Amino acid sequence: MFATLVPFCFSTIFVSLTFTKLVHLSIHAKTISPGAFVLFLPSLLLPDVLVIILSRLALRQQKGLFSVGACVLGCIFSFILLGASASQLGFFYSTGNEVKWSEALSYAGDKDGMKILLSGLNSVLAAGALIVVVAWVAKWFLYRAVGSLIATVGMPVVHAWQWFRHRNGRSPQSLAYDSDSELDEDLEVAKEGARLIPDTHEESRTRPRTWIILALISVFLFLTTTFRPAAPYTMMSMTLPAAMLEMFKSPAKLCNNVEGGWPLPDLITPDNWEESNGRFPGWTPGNNGDAARKYRDTVPEWLPSDIPAGFSKWLSKPNKTADEEPAASPSNACEVPKADGTFYNPVLDPLKISNLDTDIIDVIRDTLKGGDVKIKHVALIMMESYREELFPLQQGSNYHKLMVKSHKGEDIDEINEKLSRMSPVAERLTGKSGNWKRKDGSDFEHVAIPQWNDTAQEGYGGINVVGGFTTSSLSFKSMAAIHCGAWSMPVDGFEESETDAYQACIPQVFNLFNKLKDDKKSKDFLEQQWYPAFFQSITDGYDRQDKFDDKIGFEHIVTRGRLEDDRKNGEELEEINYFGFPETTLKGHIEDYLKEVKEKGKRMFFSHFTSTTHHPWGVPKSFEKTDFLNTEGKMGWHSEFNDYLNAMRFTDAWLGELLQTFDDHGLTNETLVVFVGDHGQAFKEDQKSKTGTYENGHVSNFRVPITFRHPHIPRVQYNANATSLSILPTILDLLINTGSLNEKDQNAAEDLIHDYEGQSLIRPYKATHNGRRAWNFGIINGGASMLSMTSADAPWRIVIPLDDSTQYRFTDLNNDPLEKKPLEKWTLEQLTYAVRNKFGEEASKWAAEADAVSKWWGPERKRLWGYNPSHKEN
Repeated sequence: MFATLVPFCFSTIFVSLTFTKLVHLSIHAKTISPGAFVLFLPSLLLPDVLVIILSRLALRQQKGLFSVGACVLGCIFSFILLGASASQLGFFYSTGNEVKWSEALSYAGDKDGMKILLSGLNSVLAAGALIVVVAWVAKWFLYRAVGSLIATVGMPVVHAWQWFRHRNGRSPQSLAYDSDSELDEDLEVAKEGARLIPDTHEESRTRPRTWIILALISVFLFLTTTFRPAAPYTMMSMTLPAAMLEMFKSPAKLCNNVEGGWPLPDLITPDNWEESNGRFPGWTPGNNGDAARKYRDTVPEWLPSDIPAGFSKWLSKPNKTADEEPAASPSNACEVPKADGTFYNPVLDPLKISNLDTDIIDVIRDTLKGGDVKIKHVALIMMESYREELFPLQQGSNYHKLMVKSHKGEDIDEINEKLSRMSPVAERLTGKSGNWKRKDGSDFEHVAIPQWNDTAQEGYGGINVVGGFTTSSLSFKSMAAIHCGAWSMPVDGFEESETDAYQACIPQVFNLFNKLKDDKKSKDFLEQQWYPAFFQSITDGYDRQDKFDDKIGFEHIVTRGRLEDDRKNGEELEEINYFGFPETTLKGHIEDYLKEVKEKGKRMFFSHFTSTTHHPWGVPKSFEKTDFLNTEGKMGWHSEFNDYLNAMRFTDAWLGELLQTFDDHGLTNETLVVFVGDHGQAFKEDQKSKTGTYENGHVSNFRVPITFRHPHIPRVQYNANATSLSILPTILDLLINTGSLNEKDQNAAEDLIHDYEGQSLIRPYKATHNGRRAWNFGIINGGASMLSMTSADAPWRIVIPLDDSTQYRFTDLNNDPLEKKPLEKWTLEQLTYAVRNKFGEEASKWAAEADAVSKWWGPERKRLWGYNPSHKEN
């Protein structure tokens, strides 16, 4: 059995490396010219060839403790490689992407992360079975063939070694002994003891030719490996075992240029500085002068002596004596400037653009000033994987046309009637009609919404942002930005949970307001205490979300753990995905919370994260699914997108039910409800090469709905290339300008609103200011590899690589809104040259500027968050 096992183990290594290399090259081959690919291909295969040769030498069927030990280790290595290769192939089949091994341990070490991995188990098992079958069939052929190749290549090498030793004084007899013993031992075949070494006469005839061929190959490999460009060929040559070693590397000290200067100094010259004015603290980046020191050193008069969480940047620090040494920090922690540390100073922020000096937009100004709008409560609804272009679906849109096209040959009116029922609640929330009409031009009947009786008058309902982007395609980083009004960090995983946000988060702001007033019942809601609560029907244990929820100040939390307790008490709950239950299971807990709010005379801050629209887009069995897309026969590739659309339809109904619940408790007319997508979701319909959010920079992962719902605020379609970072300052602006805060709270809020980097969305959006662009950043899942950027003044979008495994990607969203024709290059120089030729000088300048800003922005986020990579080691 051992004689068969050893060749099979070697064959498994060979097949695993071959399959993964083919996948690896297939992903990246199209990014370089065919000529360059052919020229450098041998050098790209060299690391895999070396691993195969070493594996074959280890898996020799010889007697002796060392040889047996090498065989055992070789077989263990083959099984590890089998699992890794199957995972790589299965992941590629599901997403069109590769596994990032540096993140694999974080998933495997997380109970809920394992559920994500296991969701793709079928494709992994299928890939593993394929490798095993091919390896078993080819085991003897591959074992002998590679052994013969090693012998052929090895003979000239050994003779060269003999010659070298001869020059160092070894006798001919000694050399003859070496040849007969060591070589015979090292170079032999596995099957039936057949020898790999050719006989002496044949060797004599072939030696010169072999020498010449080997010399030419060696020179060629040396030259092509040495002189090829680093990008992308170093990454393309990576062999699977080397890639897997990334799992065990210590966290990189990704803190380069933390103290580096702003890359566009012409924009922050003294003639561009702005003096302080009223609540505005001034703007003097590059000058740590009076305005900056005043902001840093002045403790706000409204801040309680017992400083609440979220406001610790104003904690006084005890003076150190001359003999005291500063506390040691971990060797791999990011060093930060001594002057400001992790302190965010808006006076020194070169990116800061405020629109608080402009008037509220005309449409709503008089309504807000007239006292018709009261905001006693605030609700924030984060919608998992929600896409702006589907909130709501509109007839005539690109995605509507795609859905209709899949039903080719069917009655168009029947299809449109079906599609018109997908997002009726979203139509009411946003004020965007679906424009549903029959072939003859007549309107379809109004779609009834049994879950919700919307009582808002025509022309009222709130502000809908057209052109909104998320700050990250990683849910929790997006959640942090939404709740805290602070950009997240371009690092893998939810490291933000391990430190404090550099801005006060919404629950912390409301907790501050609580501390500014007496905790006693009052009929005047301005004097009432806020009661922050968070609701989610799935687990909060994945990637430390629970830690973050507690840290930012939620007092009442209901997630899967609480729902599991209900199940233990006899309540029937249906799991719809690997994370938990449908949102409808929360309704009883939500009603209990609303009753408590009313009975105790509190102000509600209600935060809710939906989840049904998360992969795998399961819905309750009682929910009747619809074929929004044809998924039969050759159209089966639409099945995942169709599942997603059904999950959206379920969530649309749930949003209506939730709003009706607010109405049933008498909260509708005094509640501001904010709806926002955490990120989008890419499908094969968007681009066939990659799906999902993981290391996928496609724009469909970033366009999200942002809507501020209040029945007494006039309808506004707010056109701006803005992000969800603006939600928190907009909430504060609305509270201030509707008279919804008492004097002390308003005093604090009018100061705080100037701290946040986002602009208010009830005022005209400043796309530029004194030559500076309003830049938007989007961290791409998993965090440390890619960053997307847009600016409010331009139609262009760029994806910037943060490592060597991805390309620059440039698109013009005006002319290519679906990013069907991206321009991709491996270096900035190549990109700017190509952009200049295709889009013009201004676009090329914009791309170079975006890249420069990104190099400053990333390390600056780590400084502000106090990022410490050593947390990953603990």
